[in-house]
Amino acid sequence: MTKNDDFWRWIEAALNVIGGKWKLLIVIALRDGTQRFSEISHKLPAISERMLVKQLREMEHDGIITRKVYPVVPAKVEYSLTQSGEKLIPVLKILGIWSIIYLGSDVAGKGLSEPVKVDPGKLRQLLEDLDGILQDADKKIKRQSNHNK
Repeated sequence: MTKNDDFWRWIEAALNVIGGKWKLLIVIALRDGTQRFSEISHKLPAISERMLVKQLREMEHDGIITRKVYPVVPAKVEYSLTQSGEKLIPVLKILGIWSIIYLGSDVAGKGLSEPVKVDPGKLRQLLEDLDGILQDADKKIKRQSNHNK
Protein backbone atom coordinates (compact mmCIF):
# COMPACT_ATOMS: atom_id res chain seq x y z
CA MET A 1 0.00 0.00 0.00
CA THR A 2 1.38 3.40 -0.95
CA LYS A 3 1.25 6.56 1.11
CA ASN A 4 -1.04 7.99 -1.56
CA ASP A 5 -3.55 5.19 -0.92
CA ASP A 6 -3.40 5.94 2.80
CA PHE A 7 -4.07 9.63 2.08
CA TRP A 8 -7.25 8.86 0.14
CA ARG A 9 -8.42 6.49 2.87
CA TRP A 10 -8.05 9.35 5.36
CA ILE A 11 -10.13 11.55 3.04
CA GLU A 12 -12.77 8.82 2.89
CA ALA A 13 -12.75 8.56 6.69
CA ALA A 14 -13.15 12.34 7.01
CA LEU A 15 -16.08 12.33 4.59
CA ASN A 16 -17.74 9.63 6.66
CA VAL A 17 -17.70 12.08 9.56
CA ILE A 18 -18.53 15.38 7.82
CA GLY A 19 -20.27 14.24 4.65
CA GLY A 20 -23.88 14.80 3.77
CA LYS A 21 -25.99 17.82 3.05
CA TRP A 22 -26.25 19.30 6.54
CA LYS A 23 -23.17 18.70 8.68
CA LEU A 24 -20.94 21.40 7.24
CA LEU A 25 -23.86 23.84 7.31
CA ILE A 26 -24.29 23.02 11.01
CA VAL A 27 -20.57 23.74 11.52
CA ILE A 28 -21.09 27.10 9.81
CA ALA A 29 -24.08 27.79 12.06
CA LEU A 30 -21.93 27.07 15.13
CA ARG A 31 -18.77 28.88 14.00
CA ASP A 32 -19.64 32.02 15.96
CA GLY A 33 -20.17 30.20 19.22
CA THR A 34 -22.61 28.20 21.28
CA GLN A 35 -26.15 27.91 19.95
CA ARG A 36 -29.40 26.47 21.21
CA PHE A 37 -31.31 23.99 19.05
CA SER A 38 -33.84 26.65 18.01
CA GLU A 39 -31.06 29.02 16.91
CA ILE A 40 -29.46 26.36 14.71
CA SER A 41 -32.87 25.46 13.33
CA HIS A 42 -33.57 29.12 12.55
CA LYS A 43 -30.25 29.43 10.66
CA LEU A 44 -31.07 26.29 8.64
CA PRO A 45 -34.81 26.57 7.90
CA ALA A 46 -34.74 23.91 5.15
CA ILE A 47 -33.72 21.09 7.52
CA SER A 48 -36.46 19.18 9.31
CA GLU A 49 -36.38 18.97 13.11
CA ARG A 50 -35.93 15.20 12.93
CA MET A 51 -32.98 15.46 10.53
CA LEU A 52 -31.35 18.21 12.60
CA VAL A 53 -31.58 16.05 15.73
CA LYS A 54 -30.09 13.09 13.83
CA GLN A 55 -27.22 15.15 12.41
CA LEU A 56 -26.44 16.76 15.78
CA ARG A 57 -26.34 13.35 17.46
CA GLU A 58 -23.99 11.96 14.81
CA MET A 59 -21.74 15.01 15.07
CA GLU A 60 -21.66 14.71 18.87
CA HIS A 61 -20.80 11.01 18.59
CA ASP A 62 -18.00 11.84 16.11
CA GLY A 63 -16.54 14.53 18.38
CA ILE A 64 -17.34 17.49 16.12
CA ILE A 65 -19.74 19.19 18.54
CA THR A 66 -20.55 19.09 22.23
CA ARG A 67 -24.03 19.05 23.67
CA LYS A 68 -24.67 20.60 27.07
CA VAL A 69 -27.97 19.90 28.81
CA TYR A 70 -29.02 22.19 31.64
CA PRO A 71 -31.21 20.72 34.43
CA VAL A 72 -34.00 23.26 34.05
CA VAL A 73 -37.62 23.21 32.97
CA PRO A 74 -38.23 23.77 30.14
CA ALA A 75 -35.18 21.90 28.93
CA LYS A 76 -32.23 23.98 27.80
CA VAL A 77 -29.70 22.37 25.49
CA GLU A 78 -26.73 24.12 23.90
CA TYR A 79 -24.42 22.98 21.13
CA SER A 80 -20.91 24.15 20.37
CA LEU A 81 -17.97 23.10 18.24
CA THR A 82 -15.26 20.99 19.82
CA GLN A 83 -11.62 21.71 19.08
CA SER A 84 -11.87 19.19 16.22
CA GLY A 85 -14.99 20.92 14.95
CA GLU A 86 -13.29 24.32 15.02
CA LYS A 87 -10.51 22.89 12.87
CA LEU A 88 -13.09 22.42 10.10
CA ILE A 89 -13.45 26.21 9.70
CA PRO A 90 -10.21 26.54 7.64
CA VAL A 91 -11.37 23.60 5.51
CA LEU A 92 -14.60 25.47 4.82
CA LYS A 93 -12.63 28.57 3.89
CA ILE A 94 -10.69 26.53 1.34
CA LEU A 95 -14.00 25.17 0.04
CA GLY A 96 -15.19 28.77 -0.21
CA ILE A 97 -12.22 29.69 -2.37
CA TRP A 98 -12.87 26.67 -4.58
CA SER A 99 -16.53 27.66 -4.94
CA ILE A 100 -15.64 31.23 -5.90
CA ILE A 101 -13.31 29.95 -8.60
CA TYR A 102 -15.46 27.07 -9.84
CA LEU A 103 -18.99 28.42 -9.38
CA GLY A 104 -17.95 31.71 -10.95
CA SER A 105 -17.47 29.95 -14.27
CA ASP A 106 -20.22 30.11 -16.86
CA VAL A 107 -20.65 26.34 -16.88
CA ALA A 108 -20.80 25.70 -13.14
CA GLY A 109 -22.82 28.84 -12.43
CA LYS A 110 -25.78 27.73 -14.55
CA GLY A 111 -28.74 26.60 -12.53
CA LEU A 112 -27.77 28.39 -9.30
CA SER A 113 -30.67 30.01 -7.52
CA GLU A 114 -28.76 33.30 -7.36
CA PRO A 115 -25.83 34.58 -9.36
CA VAL A 116 -22.49 34.28 -7.59
CA LYS A 117 -20.99 37.68 -6.80
CA VAL A 118 -17.35 37.89 -5.78
CA ASP A 119 -16.41 40.54 -3.22
CA PRO A 120 -12.70 41.27 -3.86
CA GLY A 121 -12.14 42.17 -0.20
CA LYS A 122 -13.64 38.92 1.05
CA LEU A 123 -11.71 36.94 -1.55
CA ARG A 124 -8.48 38.64 -0.45
CA GLN A 125 -9.27 37.73 3.19
CA LEU A 126 -9.96 34.11 2.21
CA LEU A 127 -6.65 33.96 0.36
CA GLU A 128 -4.82 35.37 3.39
CA ASP A 129 -6.55 32.76 5.56
CA LEU A 130 -5.51 30.06 3.09
CA ASP A 131 -1.91 31.25 3.25
CA GLY A 132 -2.03 30.95 7.04
CA ILE A 133 -3.52 27.46 6.80
CA LEU A 134 -0.78 26.38 4.41
CA GLN A 135 1.93 27.82 6.69
CA ASP A 136 0.45 25.99 9.71
CA ALA A 137 0.31 22.73 7.74
CA ASP A 138 3.90 23.17 6.58
CA LYS A 139 5.07 23.71 10.18
CA LYS A 140 3.20 20.62 11.36
CA ILE A 141 4.68 18.48 8.57
CA LYS A 142 8.18 19.71 9.44
CA ARG A 143 7.64 18.96 13.15
CA GLN A 144 6.41 15.46 12.35
CA SER A 145 9.29 14.91 9.98
CA ASN A 146 11.81 15.98 12.65
CA HIS A 147 10.04 13.82 15.23
CA ASN A 148 10.25 10.71 12.99
CA LYS A 149 14.01 11.09 12.43
